[in-house]
Amino acid sequence: MKELPMKPFSGNIFQIQRWSINDGEGIRSTVFLKGCPLRCKWCANPESWNFNPEVLFFRERCSGCGQCAHVCDTDAITIENNAIGLDRARCCGCGKCCDVCPTDARKKIGSTMTVEDVLRVIKRDAIFYRESGGGVTFSGGEPFAQPEFLRQLVAACNRIGIDTAVETSGWFEWEQVKDIFEILDSVFVDIKHIDDEVHKRLTGVSNSRILENIILLSKMHPQIIIRVPLIEGVNTDENNISRMCEFLRQNARVAGIELLAYHDFGESKYSAVGAACQTFTTPDATKIAEVKKIITDYGIGIVDFK
Repeated sequence: MKELPMKPFSGNIFQIQRWSINDGEGIRSTVFLKGCPLRCKWCANPESWNFNPEVLFFRERCSGCGQCAHVCDTDAITIENNAIGLDRARCCGCGKCCDVCPTDARKKIGSTMTVEDVLRVIKRDAIFYRESGGGVTFSGGEPFAQPEFLRQLVAACNRIGIDTAVETSGWFEWEQVKDIFEILDSVFVDIKHIDDEVHKRLTGVSNSRILENIILLSKMHPQIIIRVPLIEGVNTDENNISRMCEFLRQNARVAGIELLAYHDFGESKYSAVGAACQTFTTPDATKIAEVKKIITDYGIGIVDFK
């Protein structure tokens, strides 16, 4: 296995989730890197879009005490008609307002961490990775949007024998990151919709680069799992699923497809980051079974880590 040189490096993280069991085999730590070039309308983590640390403002929790305004150095806290708000253009993401908020109406998301900082966290559970066949999964946001940071994180885990996986939208420049795939143990890559125009409307970007990267990746890596976020009325129809399977059968070798049914856990965070929220519907068990049958009829396996 190729080894990459390790360098002192830091990047932005918005969460490290320990004891994860849905992001690959065994017990894992999932490291969420901050920043994403896509704007998926159903995203469960809109706080992952911005590359920099930011403050989420849950207006419904605010008591109007004004303590936040007194500690803000950039005049980002606005008070108008006894209502307190947040001017995101002025906010530097320092988090001082979060520290004094008595109702947790403000929450700082994101911090700059070095490779060693991240390693200190994930090494706490190294014994459980070994016992369960788990490891570390790098997610986001889009982890390949911070390519050098991701490169050094994967290399560091590789050096101490920790299994590594990555969850990616597939939106990256292949030549800039292909060396990282050479030392990853597993890769999860999304196909959100096979139709390019629909994909643009739903995510803000074309899927052509994503599909090209899946083809290139499948020639290199034996453990690619395609992830499909299943959303009723968006991508669960037979035409979309069949076209996706046909694309994979003709162009790529994959270990299987993982279906992720839509959930609304992230909806409350949209207003907190200053974004509009669109409501979607979770497919029922019958629809999920129909989708699974189409996939298996094409000879592609279903992967389930639950």
